[in-house]
Amino acid sequence: MADKRLSTPVGTAVYPRLKTPDTKFDDLGIYKADVSVTAAEAAPLIEQLMVIWKDHVGKAAKKADNPMFANEVDEAGEETGNVIFKLRVKNRMNKKGELWDRRPVLFDAALKPIDVNPWGGTKYAVSFDTHCWDYGDKKGVSLQPAGVQIIELVTGEGSPNASAMGFAAQEGYAAPEYEGSGDFEKDEEPAGDKNESGDNTPSDGDY
Repeated sequence: MADKRLSTPVGTAVYPRLKTPDTKFDDLGIYKADVSVTAAEAAPLIEQLMVIWKDHVGKAAKKADNPMFANEVDEAGEETGNVIFKLRVKNRMNKKGELWDRRPVLFDAALKPIDVNPWGGTKYAVSFDTHCWDYGDKKGVSLQPAGVQIIELVTGEGSPNASAMGFAAQEGYAAPEYEGSGDFEKDEEPAGDKNESGDNTPSDGDY
């Protein structure tokens, strides 16, 4: 079955790796664009994916062998009411023996290409290909991200993200604009935890 390009609704990034690939489990690296979406918003896309799965595999997907999405659970193991779409793509070597870097293209809300490092909590939508694969006597469908439209960026670089801290824009004091990068001078970068992107995807739930 030919790959089909689809898009997720806007949701919340879950352990993304979109600036540099994750090489923990693959030497060439894996880009990740997992996204958490409310169950109601996820339902139409899930319906499409289940049809693609059944047409390719020949039977309905069970939660134990479904790599496409899972019900989100919190740290206590309770379902949040959201669905996490699992969107990952591996780098490959081409026929010339050169690395094929498959990093998804990033766009801002106005569709301008950008080069940023989104952290968890970023609001984005993901364009992806449904990759229908056959390996021996096994078949399946994986979701491979091709592009990401960032609606609200959260990063760990420079100043904290105001929206991520719960603030909303209001009328009042506005800082003057500066030429150049627009950053205030600072003696050193603030310390903070680095974003890690392990494969600790929440447990699958019922669909």
